Amino acid sequence: MVALLPGGAPAVAARPDAASFTRAMLRELNRVRAAHHLSAVREDRQLDRSALGHSRDMARRGYFAHGAWASRVTSAVGRSRSIGEVLGWRVQGSPGAEARGMVRDWLASPPHRAVLLSGRFSRVGVGRAASASGSHRTALYTLDWAG
Repeated sequence: MVALLPGGAPAVAARPDAASFTRAMLRELNRVRAAHHLSAVREDRQLDRSALGHSRDMARRGYFAHGAWASRVTSAVGRSRSIGEVLGWRVQGSPGAEARGMVRDWLASPPHRAVLLSGRFSRVGVGRAASASGSHRTALYTLDWAG
């Protein structure tokens, strides 16, 4: 599935630092997983690099698609019993608001919900790239998962 972002989507600089968004996303993911009696996922720096690279590529080139995600995630973590990926985009906000909104949107989508609430995953990488869609400042998210 390929979806072009309206108006191109040239990359623009983000105001808050990436670590703030990663922490907010991890908190929100683990809050939801705990509510469903699932173990917490931990941040994986190699998956972070994979996810961030993909988010930046989408922002720079103005597209929204997974691409060859399985080979990209496998390259980041090597052999793993399970891998997954979810993508999202939304208008920029505070780290907490973006994380809550993205997780809420993913939970409302059955295929994305299955990834977020899978007990097969123990590690996650968070990538966020600032972009623009028309006159709106947006953020593109990639979450890469491994078990």
